[in-house]
Amino acid sequence: MYAVAEENQQVSLPLLGFTFLLAFCSIVYELLLGQTLSAFLGNTVLRYSVTIGLYMFSMGIGALLAGERILARPVLSLQFLEIALALLGGVSVPLVFFIDLLDAPAWLLSIVAHLLIIVIGVLTGLEIPLLIEVRAEVKNAASRILGVDYIGAFVGTVAFALWFYPKLGIFATAIFTASINALVGLLLPLYVRRYQEASISQPMMIVQGIILLVLLVVLLNYSTIEEAGIELYIGK
Repeated sequence: MYAVAEENQQVSLPLLGFTFLLAFCSIVYELLLGQTLSAFLGNTVLRYSVTIGLYMFSMGIGALLAGERILARPVLSLQFLEIALALLGGVSVPLVFFIDLLDAPAWLLSIVAHLLIIVIGVLTGLEIPLLIEVRAEVKNAASRILGVDYIGAFVGTVAFALWFYPKLGIFATAIFTASINALVGLLLPLYVRRYQEASISQPMMIVQGIILLVLLVVLLNYSTIEEAGIELYIGK
């Protein structure tokens, strides 16, 4: 009884781990888009500066949008967010390449990519208040979750530069990161239910599971898919 009571007075390590992974995924999505934009439009410094700046701005907007209706059902809201982020993160880079494949003008490609940056940033900004709301009764919940969120974003930037981009490439990185996002979105509601009467949407869990399964299938067959994509792109 004492151990349970003590655990309820602090932010648990698994919840902080989820926070870390979600921040990690979001910053990797943004770096993928920044790298893709610099490849198509040039001026790497400008693309990365605008991407990160727009991402931070959009996160602020997302946090401001976290009103009472959204915070009233934090678990359900998080389920929706993780489905949206896994889908957007997984298709963002292929979508930009597909637009270029259609010989669309550079301004259209730029608009779509920056809209993706904004939407991912807004959804990420919504995550933080919801994660804090899950353990709102804990005095230091906000500072712990914010601190781990910043650390996760830092590790994501380093991992992208040193491993993801040089070793996996942008497409495999997008799918791998989206798979992590989908897995966390599937596990988080079940874990949160330990602390509160959480309204968990079973249909959303099924959708999240399907998304994760599809992403894993794509990842396992990535070489074949990549070769087909390269042939299509070169022969456009």
